[in-house]
Amino acid sequence: MIHDVLGARGLAWCTFFGAMVLQGLPFVALGVTLSTLVNVLTPARLLQALVGRRSAIGLPVAAVCGMGLPGCECSAVPVADRLAQRGVPFANAMAFAMASPAINPVVLVATATAFPGEPRVVLARFVASLLTVVTVATVLRRRSIDRSDKHGHDGHEIVGSVMVRIVGTARHDLLHTVAYLVIGAASVATLKVIVPAGWSDGLGGTLWIAILAAMLLAVLMAVCSEADAFVAASLVGFPLTAKLGFMVIGPIVDIRLIAMYRGAFGNRVATTVITTATAAALVTTVVIGGVLL
Repeated sequence: MIHDVLGARGLAWCTFFGAMVLQGLPFVALGVTLSTLVNVLTPARLLQALVGRRSAIGLPVAAVCGMGLPGCECSAVPVADRLAQRGVPFANAMAFAMASPAINPVVLVATATAFPGEPRVVLARFVASLLTVVTVATVLRRRSIDRSDKHGHDGHEIVGSVMVRIVGTARHDLLHTVAYLVIGAASVATLKVIVPAGWSDGLGGTLWIAILAAMLLAVLMAVCSEADAFVAASLVGFPLTAKLGFMVIGPIVDIRLIAMYRGAFGNRVATTVITTATAAALVTTVVIGGVLL
């Protein structure tokens, strides 16, 4: 009966949409929980000492520190937002948050599993992703772009006991973030239904075209970073360097993240992150792929 009402494409849309939301919700919850604990419990001095350095090495250090926070792309935005609210420079907060889904240990182990006997792929992913993250954060800092360019502090301030602040802040962030997860999931489901399954056939022959096609796939598919290596490995006919591009851009820019960047930080931040990350991912993929792969 459901099939008769919705039709094959409608049923497929519902399946994709439900899968994307269910896949993303645990990581959104994790990100919101971690960002709430950072906001409420972590002393501002400690945050500044760990990821708030304004020196030349501040951004790479913040990115490397982000490795210690395993999480999906959906957790990056609330973590960056809360770090910035606690006084961490916005570029450092973004470096920390973007590095988390891109190069955390879980992602690197998954990459090694997806490409058995190819440790060079893991090294290439780590180096290219780190360089891309630091490049994006550097552009944000040099252009003096801050989350306040949209709306400054959002005025949301929970007062009361520690538990009241934790629950109130988490509820606020969860409702805000889930809305953009739903928008992104709806977009991905629509694309999966209307785009022909074999549209990418034959694109693997030319390296530049293959890399751009793989990166476009990553943006549109919005696969969780813990699983994207397996999807990349399945791209039959694509050269290894193109598969690297798929894994580098996906954790930093995809349909869900674009909506979240715009909603949380405004169009200027979103545009800068998207354009810079795309260019940096393309260049680092070609260079690092050429050297290591």
